[in-house]
Amino acid sequence: MTASLACRKIRSLEAGTVYAWVTVEGATGHLLIDPEESVAHACTSDGVPLGEMRLDKHVGNVENPDPNPELRRAFLIAAAAILRETEHQGHLPDKVMRTFW
Repeated sequence: MTASLACRKIRSLEAGTVYAWVTVEGATGHLLIDPEESVAHACTSDGVPLGEMRLDKHVGNVENPDPNPELRRAFLIAAAAILRETEHQGHLPDKVMRTFW
């Protein structure tokens, strides 16, 4: 099975940077990456946090996971891809594209 992910930076706020993401399966959402570039939260397109689900790269687990397994998986993949690309580039990327097998 192949899964594809596309993320793009849509807004910079005092609270962090907002990304829109979409998977080839049709799942969509938004992430807020904090100013320290280490924690991702599910959010609205305006950067308002949704629920308590978050990924802290220093912890390595999704905290307070959403009960929907498809949403939880897509959030984890998007957050991990953005945070990994940030480490690779040394700054938050404008876009991230990933294909998984």
